[in-house]
Amino acid sequence: MIKLIFVGEKICNSGILYIGMYPDSLEKVLSNNADLRDSWSLDEQVEREMARTPPSYSFDIRTFVDHPFQFHKKSLKQYSSQMDVSEIVIPQGIHMIYGELTSHSDGYICIENAAPYIHVFFALNSDRQYYVDGNLLVNSSPGHVQCYLFAGPQILGLWHHRPEESFVEVNIPVSSFESFLPRESPFLDKLHRLLEKSRSGILFDDSVLISAEQKRIIAELIDLELDKEWKHLFCFGKILELLARTFDQYKLGNKVNCRDDSLSPEMRKLMAKAKKIIESRLADPPSLAQLSAELGTNENYLKKYFKRCYGTTIYGYVTKVRMQKARSLLSQGDRQVNEISRFLGYNNPAHFSASFKKHFGVKPKAIQSFSNIDGRHG
Repeated sequence: MIKLIFVGEKICNSGILYIGMYPDSLEKVLSNNADLRDSWSLDEQVEREMARTPPSYSFDIRTFVDHPFQFHKKSLKQYSSQMDVSEIVIPQGIHMIYGELTSHSDGYICIENAAPYIHVFFALNSDRQYYVDGNLLVNSSPGHVQCYLFAGPQILGLWHHRPEESFVEVNIPVSSFESFLPRESPFLDKLHRLLEKSRSGILFDDSVLISAEQKRIIAELIDLELDKEWKHLFCFGKILELLARTFDQYKLGNKVNCRDDSLSPEMRKLMAKAKKIIESRLADPPSLAQLSAELGTNENYLKKYFKRCYGTTIYGYVTKVRMQKARSLLSQGDRQVNEISRFLGYNNPAHFSASFKKHFGVKPKAIQSFSNIDGRHG
């Protein structure tokens, strides 16, 4: 009972029916994103195999509701590739896949979507990107997790070949997802706006770094050693814990937005200008006195209203943006920690490392090694 990549079979009771599909969606992605034509291509043999049997499937999340609990492990070969998969189905409608792909080619998958659902993708060692109508939903990178609403009828996932590629996806019915969230959750507003327009989109403004704790939960789910009668209860609890820690991690690291509705438009504009100045001078941020002078206001006034607008101090915001920039640079893997530390204005690399660990829960070097870490035992 598998989806993703491997096609040509009908899976009973799983909600997945593999189908043929025109390659127009892929052509549209490549024509709309010129850089992909230089960086992405199929191996000749893989391309021939995919031409005969397109990597496409139909997915209906509704068939998992009230479905008996299932836990399967399977190894499949197709497109000159092999994928080892663990799949979990929870009667509450939750569907989880852990995949390890061994391939010598870049790849893609076309999803025909029957009903809106939440798709949480953990890119343990994958750079899969999702496109709708030829347009990228969001940039993502290995070692991060993003939460999507798949509402449109067609989604295309595309990735570059990586050694020992691994990923986790958790699929949830919209109604179940809504029941997990508190009424005041900002995700509900974003979700409902997308649903009203029947649009696929992201629920995380920034992708979330996969922590060691999240990787531990994934390993516990995949390497499950438990009596059969308790597996359902264990997996349901662990998947909810994985989601809870993911959303909590996002809450701790997400971008701040002006959240005091009582502020005048002029005040919001002034605070936005302050924020823009800070973001443009991370290596040598202005002091409070310098910033207030540049804005033509006094220090106490600036401190008071910046915190009212963004929920953090100016110093806290400088640290936050520095850490986000550091995470992005580290994920690219082409700079040393000390170099990034200096680039962001830290004279002491140890101070930078301590700030990074406090902010994200892991040391900077852990980010650079994510692409070589086995997601199963991380």
